[in-house]
Amino acid sequence: MVKILERVVTLLEETESFVVPVRWICKVLGEEFKGMEMTVEELAEKLGRDERFRVFDGSEIGLSDSLKPLVSEDEMEASGFYPGPRVMLKSRIPSREEVVAFLLKKADQTFETLRKAWEIRPQGDEATEDQLLEALAKAQRLQRELKEIFSHETDKSGKAVPNISLEKE
Repeated sequence: MVKILERVVTLLEETESFVVPVRWICKVLGEEFKGMEMTVEELAEKLGRDERFRVFDGSEIGLSDSLKPLVSEDEMEASGFYPGPRVMLKSRIPSREEVVAFLLKKADQTFETLRKAWEIRPQGDEATEDQLLEALAKAQRLQRELKEIFSHETDKSGKAVPNISLEKE
């Protein structure tokens, strides 16, 4: 188990994001440690007991039940969405820029996944279409509001904070 936890530390140090889905880590570990039989929940529990990690519940992350038939978990994962708990290293305090980039990236991913769901929606199902349109509108509003907030911030003294690049990589 020590080797596995050390590998998790390395993964978290090397990844671009400071908060990572435990499901993704479990997937990587399963590929690297053949025969590892550990569920996402078990891994999250072990990480939560280790003082090097901070685990976030993540139960609110995922699709609503009415949208699940439209987008599979595999499609969600391919778009960068992993439901469930998240983990970060306590020693890796994100910078303001990292937090901003993280929020903007997640808002963009959310919109893109909903857009893909719209493309494959069942034709003639008005209830599903209404839900998707509402979700798309909310995701787009969130994107605009985040970009607006982060492009016009001021510090405590009222001086303008340099704009953070909002361009996609």
